[in-house]
Formats: sequence, structure tokens, C-alpha cells
Amino acid sequence: MKNVIPLVVSVILGLAAVFVVSKTLFDRKETKDEQTVSIITAARDLDADEELTEGALTYRDVPKSVLPHGALLWENVSMIYGQRVQHPIARNDYILINDIQLKISLGDCSKEGEWTIPITFSDPALIKMLKPNDEIGIISTYVTRKSEPPSSGASGNPGDAVMPQALQESERRETSVLLPCVRVLGIANSNGSFREPGSSSGTIFVSLPPQQAMIVIAAQREAELYPVLRKRNDSSALNRKEIGVVNQKTFEEIRKGLQSAELSPTPTENAR
Repeated sequence: MKNVIPLVVSVILGLAAVFVVSKTLFDRKETKDEQTVSIITAARDLDADEELTEGALTYRDVPKSVLPHGALLWENVSMIYGQRVQHPIARNDYILINDIQLKISLGDCSKEGEWTIPITFSDPALIKMLKPNDEIGIISTYVTRKSEPPSSGASGNPGDAVMPQALQESERRETSVLLPCVRVLGIANSNGSFREPGSSSGTIFVSLPPQQAMIVIAAQREAELYPVLRKRNDSSALNRKEIGVVNQKTFEEIRKGLQSAELSPTPTENAR
């Protein structure tokens, strides 16, 4: 019996070793078959504010499943030459988009035949989450004012003197789509950069045809503007006329046929 126990233990250990070796070989085969991409790495130790040249960069092939977030692809290395690193980078480390200071002017991002303008929104919450090249719609809420005579007229007696009546000014608020789809060029930042997200100013930069640019500039004086995030390259909801306008009539239609809601008694009130 004593000789049997070591034999059983040896068999179990042998099976475990076979399993580990088989799994390792399978993982290696799976990694080998997985598609890889070439990313930019540091060919040597890089100092802060050092200009990137051909001798400073090299590449490494990595599986797509472990591609680091923000890693720069080797196929775009020509765009990185001439830029400067923001902090020291060790040899063989990945070069990430946040590691370099991109020397790109706002004018370089403008399209031919268009004007680049800033747009300041009333609510900056969404702006904090936006990134360059995001697509948004612009909603405008504006107030229309109209002068009208008071509803109560004169007494109607022939002998009464007709007194001039002061006009009453009424206000109507309407909301509609100003521009259904606009590409964000950049976001205003306190450090002077326009390619980094996280702004708290509520201001973005967009490139528009001259006529649309003038309309948006005027709308910022006359209305409150709000951004809505769109899915990139989404071709739906591009006709602003199909979306319509939200005004007093809209809410009247929403309320039509509805009964006034009443707050039900709380359990404490029922106990009384």
C-alpha cells in the first residue's frame, strides 16, 4: 500500500505537467495566429522636451488584443518626426499620443472654403467629454417678443374719452435645430491647447461655410445654444425641417387629454 501512494502522486503530477505544457503550446499558437500591428516605441532613452527624429524611434509588433490605449501606429511615424516629448521616456517604451506635444495649428484643421469659429454653449457638461473629430448637433433655444394691445378694450360708451392704451409685450420661447451635424475641430482649454478634451469653458471650434458661420455667430447673441452628441458618420436626422420646432403648442399637444395627477396619501397619512 505504501508503494502505491507515491505512484499515484507521480501520475497526478505527470498529468498536471502535461496539461500545463499543452496549454502553453496552445496559447503560443493562438498568439502566433492572432493579427498583430506595428506600434511606435522609443529606440533609446528620451529626455523631456526632446525633438523626435528618425534615430529616436523604432517599432514593435504586438497583438491587436493587447494594443495599448493611445498607442501610435508605425505607419503614421512620419507625422511624429519633429514633435517633442512632454516627459522622459525609457528605451523600448510605447510612444502614446499623450506623450508628445503636437505642433498643429487650428488653421491646419480648417477645411478649404470654410471659416473656423468658436461656439460657446450655455451648458458645458457635454463639452468636457468631447474630443476632436466628434460630431454634434447644435440646438438653439430663443425667445421671440411681440408687442400687443391689452386684452380689455374701452368701455364702449359714446361719451367716454378714448385714452391711449399701453402695449403689452409677450414672450414666446421656441427650440429648434440650428445645425444638425457639425464636426468638432478642437476644444478651448485654459492651457492654450485645442486638441485635448476636458475643457470647462463650454467653447469648441468648428469649421463651417461662411454663411453658416455668420448664422451661428449671430445665434450666439440671440439664443442659448446646446450641443447634442451624434454617432460619427451617422447619415440620419440631417434634415432639420423633419425634426420641427418645440414651442408652446408642442406642450399643449403633450398635455391634451391628460388628467391632472394627484399625489397619493403616504403610509403615515393612511395610518392616521
